[in-house]
Amino acid sequence: MDSAELILTHLEALYHTIVQAVTTDSSAAWGELGQNAKGDQVKWFDLAADRAVCAYLEQQFPCPVTLLSEEGEPRSFGRGEPEWTMVLDPVDGSENFSRGLAPAGTALALIPAGLPVAVDTVEFALVGSLYRSQVWRAARGKGAWRDGHRLRPSATTRLAEAIINCDVTGATVQPALSEVLAQARSVRSFGATTITLVNVADGSLEAHLDLRGQLTAENFLAPGLIIREAGGMITGAHGESLPPLQSLTDCYSLIVAANPELHAILLQQLNTVSGDENVIARP
Repeated sequence: MDSAELILTHLEALYHTIVQAVTTDSSAAWGELGQNAKGDQVKWFDLAADRAVCAYLEQQFPCPVTLLSEEGEPRSFGRGEPEWTMVLDPVDGSENFSRGLAPAGTALALIPAGLPVAVDTVEFALVGSLYRSQVWRAARGKGAWRDGHRLRPSATTRLAEAIINCDVTGATVQPALSEVLAQARSVRSFGATTITLVNVADGSLEAHLDLRGQLTAENFLAPGLIIREAGGMITGAHGESLPPLQSLTDCYSLIVAANPELHAILLQQLNTVSGDENVIARP
């Protein structure tokens, strides 16, 4: 087993550890849970997953690592200087998960220690479903895979043939976005960004739009590498590269598409309506 496969094998083992923790633990033992750094209500399964991950990193992960998670401050595990930074979203789609709704997922991104934390620097990525035994994974320069099958995004380039996921929770839908959604074949809002993004990578969806400026990086770092390795596009709302984050409270907007042609169409239409530029307010 080469070093890349070893790392990915451990990421998959971590995913299975999280699944076990959040499906066999009990809410009764946790008491008052408070809020995380983003101000979101912490749920018992967030803490159960975090505890299981910390134990695995300390006892089984093959390299020293610094963990970045919304559940706490950066923490280091293993002996010696950290070789990797791991960005973890243990339960994405937590509202879905708390209600027994699908989808919900886990996302793990590994970045070489000392590099900025950004989609551009993610070396290994894994996203796993908490409801179905599905795992999407990627290594930079080596492609993206789901359950052993290489990912191929949709070749659809027409909005009229595209199924688009869009999150508008808590936001006012601007005319540009309304027009795009009206042209799409169909619109979804699944409530779990990590799973939605890898669904773009594997061809299940054509695009994902989140223009609220509220998305944090643990949601998209791992899926971002998977999308790129599959051949899709992920950018900010104006086509810009997503900048390195300073903390997991930094917020972003995303345009994600299965191919460059569809991405270009979305970008043009979302930023131009009836000749009026910049209808999506810049942050």
